[in-house]
Amino acid sequence: MSVGETPFLGQLGSGDAEALMQLVRRRSVRKSQLILRAGAAGDDVVVVLEGHVKLVAYGADRREVVLAIRGPGELIGEMAALAGQRRTATVIAVDDVEVGYLAADELRSFLVSHPDVALVLIRMLVRRLSEADRDRVDLATQDSVGMVAKRLVELATEHGKRVDEGTLIEFSLTQDELASWTGATRETVSRALRLMRRVGWIQTDNRSITVLDLGALRERCGDVAARR
Repeated sequence: MSVGETPFLGQLGSGDAEALMQLVRRRSVRKSQLILRAGAAGDDVVVVLEGHVKLVAYGADRREVVLAIRGPGELIGEMAALAGQRRTATVIAVDDVEVGYLAADELRSFLVSHPDVALVLIRMLVRRLSEADRDRVDLATQDSVGMVAKRLVELATEHGKRVDEGTLIEFSLTQDELASWTGATRETVSRALRLMRRVGWIQTDNRSITVLDLGALRERCGDVAARR
């Protein structure tokens, strides 16, 4: 896993990570429950400790748009907290999760006393902005199969577990959520997954996905992972 793919906590020195974990207030959140709400004040940030969350926004028709999936070790809500602005995305538990809350002023004080953490945070923000730019380009230029392949590469690389057959994506993501994340319809995503099963790139079982040929998916989406 490259530095860019390593979660925020994983990029911290052991002393910095331990000091940060001593500050957070832990909370268990059940699947589908709200963690942060768009429009609310950015009074705190959240560290994902266990499980996965999705960042979503809502269009004029209240259609949910998935912006990102975050897993263990990731920091969320940092932009609103640092800028003193209201949140632009809602964060929802994809499965049962454990998170740690840290007040915005506590984060700012921590960054002053731990400058190495501030550098990691800056790199993370730059990477996320670059990814957002890349997503806009890909949404305009990739076909639906390419976009689904891109999302599966991201899930396998950042949230996957090595198994005998390939890489198991360890949490369940519905086809509706995958469709929202790829900017396609559920039917289009379903057709793309059927094609990928037929050519031997993936296998699916009870809403789980195992990537059998990660190289083929990378090639199909223009080797997105290699461009990060």
